[in-house]
Parts: sequence; C-alpha cells; structure tokens
Amino acid sequence: MFDFSYDPDRNLMRLVQEDYWSLADFRAFESEFTKLHTTIRRTNQNYRVLADCRHFPVQSAAISEAFGAFFDMIMAENKGHYAIVVGSMLNKLQAKRALPQPHVQIFTDPDEAMTWLFEDGRMPA
Repeated sequence: MFDFSYDPDRNLMRLVQEDYWSLADFRAFESEFTKLHTTIRRTNQNYRVLADCRHFPVQSAAISEAFGAFFDMIMAENKGHYAIVVGSMLNKLQAKRALPQPHVQIFTDPDEAMTWLFEDGRMPA
C-alpha cells in the first residue's frame, strides 16, 4: 500500500504509494504520514517530499477528496517542494485537481522530479 523513508542529510521524505485504496487504507497512510511529518518538523520546519505513485491507480472521489483535505493541512505547515511521480496522464490530472498547492508538482519522470526538488538548493525558512 505505502512505504515511507526520510533522509535527514538531504531533508527528503520519500514515499511509495501503490494499489487502489479504501478509506481505511487512506486513514492508515494519513496516520503514518502525520507521525513522520511531526518527527521531521522537530528538527526541520520544512522538508522535501518525493512521492512515487507510478503504481497508484486513479482513486475514488472519496479518496481524492480525503487527499485534498489532508494536503491542505500538511502543506500549510510544510513549505518544502513536494514532487509526485505518476504513471499516466489520468493520474496526473487527478493529482493536479486534488492537490492544487503551489509547491506541489506532478511529474511522469522521477529524474525530473528530483531535479525540481533540488533546483535552487534552498528551503523556505
């Protein structure tokens, strides 16, 4: 379903999301993400995220709405770049619609996503 890791030297959270989710799956993801978010913010106000969603199919409207509400809260606290790598144009459209925050970008190429995450070498204060 999902997996998280954090590289403190690069101030980068990585996550992988896969499969079609129920609301219970989303709530488990939300809980784990929030725990890691809170831990990171003890030492870094903002951090980068690379989300590999290439095997995360288009989700239900309920899951899309849940992501939108969750990201409104998380991205209000974390001003670091958040790159999402998707596997299809339909996924890209759904992600853009659900996550319109200015520091979230959607990619189909992981290398382009990493370049964007580190392009200016700075993090917001």
